Amino acid sequence: MKTFLRISMAAMALVFASSAVSQTVIRIVASNGDRTATQTAISKLLSTTAGGPLGTGWAFQGINGYIRNASGVISGTSSNLNIATGANFGAWNGRIAATGQNVIIKVSYAGALAGIQAIAGNVQQRFVVVDGSGTTTPPNPLTATQLGVTYELGTADFGFSTNFQSTSPFNGLFQGVTYNPIVEETVGISPLGFYASPGFPGSPSSTNPTFEPNITTQLVQQLYSGGVVSLAQFTGDWDNDKNKLVYAIGRNVDAGQRFGAYLENGIGFNQVVNVWFPTFTTAQTTVSGISYGGVVGSHVPWPVAQQPGSFPVSAGNGGYNSGANLAAVLTTTLGPNAYKLFDTVFNDFVYPDATAGYYIGYLTPGDANPRVLGTTGVVPVANRGVALKYNGVALTEANVKNGTYTAWLYNRILKPQSLTSGPVHDFANALRDQIATVDAPAGGGIIDDATVKVLRTSDGGPVQGK
Repeated sequence: MKTFLRISMAAMALVFASSAVSQTVIRIVASNGDRTATQTAISKLLSTTAGGPLGTGWAFQGINGYIRNASGVISGTSSNLNIATGANFGAWNGRIAATGQNVIIKVSYAGALAGIQAIAGNVQQRFVVVDGSGTTTPPNPLTATQLGVTYELGTADFGFSTNFQSTSPFNGLFQGVTYNPIVEETVGISPLGFYASPGFPGSPSSTNPTFEPNITTQLVQQLYSGGVVSLAQFTGDWDNDKNKLVYAIGRNVDAGQRFGAYLENGIGFNQVVNVWFPTFTTAQTTVSGISYGGVVGSHVPWPVAQQPGSFPVSAGNGGYNSGANLAAVLTTTLGPNAYKLFDTVFNDFVYPDATAGYYIGYLTPGDANPRVLGTTGVVPVANRGVALKYNGVALTEANVKNGTYTAWLYNRILKPQSLTSGPVHDFANALRDQIATVDAPAGGGIIDDATVKVLRTSDGGPVQGK
């Protein structure tokens, strides 16, 4: 009898222990433009005290490394939030401070349109296979090939997007799938800037570092429709800059930044663009998760095989799957074969008289400031690019708020209409409020409060007074 009681009590202890560490899995699909603010806010909502599934603190595993909260009891590395804010895919493991709920939070910053598609269509997305508590770097789910081993599929509980559902394709019937109306709540504003690579006039390594470069709506249209324009169209110096060429780089079709940049400039979602895919002859350097430098030996119109995203595209119409990856290319130097554009079919140069070349791309300040402009000091001066004015106006918080700078997007939390109660609902609202009132600026964003004097009702739509 005593033996039976001992066994029963031991079994009950195991049940209670298992219950104590049971964890709710929350899945979030979002845009790159929401990544830094969302990851920062999650870190603040998770408890740093004892009693969680890891004992004390929280942990994170992403495709660029793993971290521990500074008070965490699991040894590994010191806390470094840059790993989380720079990871497009990863998993958090910890306890929600306000509720005591143990959670695994799987994040997929696959793109703004991917976020809308996931929530409105209940479409499964790829996530990392790890639970966030380990000391390994998981494979990138976008390129992983073994379901259940190197990536997993799951349905998102809620998401974030820098695009309106109403101006996205995922609104009603699209490609045979009916996408349902979703709840959209603003959590901030993401400015969008255009940036040029090192050596471009105005950059620290140029011969004219005091020049104030500017890009206009017409130049954006010319650059992205043809893929290349003369630097003289930016400087007006046809005697010296005619044979210096500027090449377009951009984002993939799931990216809200692409969607916003093109709609802002009248290009439209369905118009074919021409951007370039570089091959490096001198590799880039990576320090603290930031890649920079290197030499591009050649480039071609973006190959179809390299296109990540939800839509089939033609050659040249693809782009990078993250702002961080695009930003790295804006710190590189183009070699002669690249800026003269060697044609492998005709075995000759398309622009044999070209003397230099540069890239231009679009980014949020959260990716541009540390990576292209080198504000954290990681990127050497010689590899820093330059911010371009847009239609003659500099990208500043004040200019966005007063309506003179118009290239910006709203950040929104996306929730299915069925999410009305429960732990996931409560966490989504807590995350919404944390970003909207505190952490929106973490990724270079702006809190949408009374100091913002303007609004817009569609992506790329007119900016008007509130």
